[in-house]
Amino acid sequence: MRFVIAGNSAAGVAAVETLRRLGGRQNHITVVTDEPGETYSRCMLPDLLAGKKTEYSIRLRPPDFYRKLGVELLGGVAAVALQPGEKKLLLQDGRELAYDRLLVATGARPVLPEVPGAEARGVFTLRTLTDARLIASLAPRVSRAVIAGGGLVGLKTAYALKTAGLDGVTVVVTSPRLLIRQLDEEAAALVERELRSAGINFIYNARIKAFVTGSGGDLAGVELEDGRELPAGLAVVAKGVRPNDTLVGEAGGETGKGIVVDRYLRTTLENVYAAGDCIQVTDRVTAQKVSSALWTLAFEQGRYAAANMLGLARPYPAPLTRLNSARFGTVDVISVGRLEGPEVMARYDPLRFTYRRLVFDGERLAGFILAGKVDGAGVYTALVKSGRPAWTYRRQLLEGRAGSVALSNFLTFH
Repeated sequence: MRFVIAGNSAAGVAAVETLRRLGGRQNHITVVTDEPGETYSRCMLPDLLAGKKTEYSIRLRPPDFYRKLGVELLGGVAAVALQPGEKKLLLQDGRELAYDRLLVATGARPVLPEVPGAEARGVFTLRTLTDARLIASLAPRVSRAVIAGGGLVGLKTAYALKTAGLDGVTVVVTSPRLLIRQLDEEAAALVERELRSAGINFIYNARIKAFVTGSGGDLAGVELEDGRELPAGLAVVAKGVRPNDTLVGEAGGETGKGIVVDRYLRTTLENVYAAGDCIQVTDRVTAQKVSSALWTLAFEQGRYAAANMLGLARPYPAPLTRLNSARFGTVDVISVGRLEGPEVMARYDPLRFTYRRLVFDGERLAGFILAGKVDGAGVYTALVKSGRPAWTYRRQLLEGRAGSVALSNFLTFH
């Protein structure tokens, strides 16, 4: 059987491993990717900018990964069209790949603002290793940078550039505070305090009007809608991503907030499956249709998709799509599940510099935020995922005594 995988990141890698593990070596596997090099962790690109990681250390798999598995890798060439009736994938260089089963694992692309100067030299997104290399090569030659976006990627990038030695780093945020989709006001304030102590500046309730270029065409500054102009030789736009669903959509497949798949990760096109950031899923807690944009979910979906491509009929369970974790200096933050609900409890412990927020829906822990210290996060997460009654343990959870809760539920959690 001929398997073709469009995409070389988390979902694609997991699919390759699963196809070989469960299907043996008799099937032919081809991986197509528009990136030229080896597979790597996108999550670690800010650490690469900060000098905390090397290109070698952010590899997902060894250089000979595909060769050892007997997989054909076509790098540096994009898949541009799909002909499901003929079971063919068309590549940018004119080649046509025939398949029996196709996995679309094309990920997502950054959102760029439609403002003047967005294509100027010195304006970047941070999604690929190429992006990181370009930013790293420019950073030593500039003194000021502007980051557009107060989400996780924007803040990680700002902290990385400051760690790398830039004198002035300013984050422009359209909302009134940081991390508005991941944290509540109290937890976001802890993060802001840590980042300000590192020398990062913030401008809230502001939108970028234009990226201003100098006489040579390089970025010179960022103009805001209120008329202010921020000097900058480097800008990074971190305003979210959109699923790369056009390959399936233009072939007649159904799309919504990503490629629509069924419980077996099949698209509406015959013999075509999809996994990773390009698909739409149903959140386990909220039951809402959302894009799947978590690294851990991409690996999981790649494994399930591969099993189903082999005909093993493994239904993919509804995932928990709001599961964010990050570290900024000495402050760790974890946000899981819902931020609001019928019953909300919160507590700040100034002695331990720790904040906890619990969101209950009846007996169930529907979500939580831990900021500062995040001890016992696995217990909180297990309660959200399982939906088991947790109201009885609310005081222990609020006080950070998650270990006693785990012991009380030893048989349940294990």
